[in-house]
Amino acid sequence: MKVLDLFSGIGGFALGLERAGMQTAMFCEIEPFCRRVLAKHWPGVPIHDDVRTLGARTLAEHGVAIDLVCGGFPCQDISVAGKG
Repeated sequence: MKVLDLFSGIGGFALGLERAGMQTAMFCEIEPFCRRVLAKHWPGVPIHDDVRTLGARTLAEHGVAIDLVCGGFPCQDISVAGKG
């Protein structure tokens, strides 16, 4: 199964899903630091920077077909990391 990973962070869902036999087809993550981490660990996997502009056209432009969409919980307001 090919996965579209939304609100990807540093790839926790992708790592787990790939260990279960799935393939990450594309990430969507707004934070530049997280995008750099994703690019390092998943070279060649497209990364879109804003879920508000991600649609069928963007997927088609990257040649991405998906079977599953997953999304991380936006946790900036409750996280103990960074500014919290």
